[in-house]
Amino acid sequence: MQAGVAYCNASAAFAAGYQLARDAASNGGISCVQLLLLFCGGNCHYQQLLAGARQFCGPDTQILGGSTVGIITTERIETTGYPAIAMALQATDVQFKLALSEQLSRDPSAAGKALAMQLANSLDPKLLLLFYDSVRYAGSAARPAVLNPSPPLLQCLSRQLAKPVPIAGAGLLADLLFSNTKQIFQHQVTDNAAMALQFSGNLKPYIVAMHGCEPLPSESLTISRSFGQFVYELNKQPVCKVLDRIIGHQRWRDQKPVSQYALGMSYPAVAGQPFSTPYVARLINGVLPNDEGIILFEPDLTEGQQIQLLQRSAHSILMATDQQTRAVLQQIKQDGCRAVAAIYFDCAGRIHASTPEAVLLQQQLKAAAIPLLGIYTGVEIAPVVTNHS
Repeated sequence: MQAGVAYCNASAAFAAGYQLARDAASNGGISCVQLLLLFCGGNCHYQQLLAGARQFCGPDTQILGGSTVGIITTERIETTGYPAIAMALQATDVQFKLALSEQLSRDPSAAGKALAMQLANSLDPKLLLLFYDSVRYAGSAARPAVLNPSPPLLQCLSRQLAKPVPIAGAGLLADLLFSNTKQIFQHQVTDNAAMALQFSGNLKPYIVAMHGCEPLPSESLTISRSFGQFVYELNKQPVCKVLDRIIGHQRWRDQKPVSQYALGMSYPAVAGQPFSTPYVARLINGVLPNDEGIILFEPDLTEGQQIQLLQRSAHSILMATDQQTRAVLQQIKQDGCRAVAAIYFDCAGRIHASTPEAVLLQQQLKAAAIPLLGIYTGVEIAPVVTNHS
């Protein structure tokens, strides 16, 4: 398989799309683009960008992508203006199959089932990338955004697949204001949709989680009152007061989203799984009016569930990025495989931290001559390995 990546930051969307597809193909030494991944910031004109890419690729190329808060390649990190990125792929021994469901906002579980049904006839699946619209209804100064939950989408998709396959991907986001988000699928631009890309054939995926949050030492926390993405009480006390006491101040309340703290669930680590992580973090979007509760990015933390308050650690982020990247590159070498491309889903909340971990990743992949498509997202999806013994 051959892969090439290109980036662009130009307001003329049609020309930018054409340039992205052309340069990605050229950078990968690709004569005929079979698959094009195409992502852009919320300021871009999606349909014109897609039309430009389609003009270069022709009608037979499969195209999938959508919104991103910013882009990352081995050369650039761009989060302002009209950032856009493309990855072109061509292969004789790898097959690509796309699926789309526009039922996401009505029924995430049905959307997962619809994707699985479209992928049912795939042979020898090796990897499934899942992308979905994080924003169901855009927010405003007067009301928080309503978000699409990933757990029912993921659970139904994985259960309905004919064969088990590792799933990775992202909840797409257009900006940090939770404005309307778009998905690009084949010849159309849509929203409130879920998309899947399944790889089959001669491919071995390596999936790494690079978390940068550490649990704060505190009393055991149990969610005692919640509804969807809103948490009102911990340990039968107002959640904001509990967090004020543990954190030691109220300044965290002024951040939208909260950049330094998150709620998390812990999973038992498994020996021999160097790329697994014991934590799944849930970003705090902000505080409800009158300090009534907090708004989480996902609605899957429920009453009675034990959680931990996590603190973002710049040191942990850098250490995890460095160690995990080095480890996976070494593992690829030991397995006698050749790295074709890297796809990186980075939390949009890290943009506030000047993105040092993205720079570190750039340096390591550039030294290894591996093309990188990175996007800033709302939700990052990776397999969670748990110990069932």
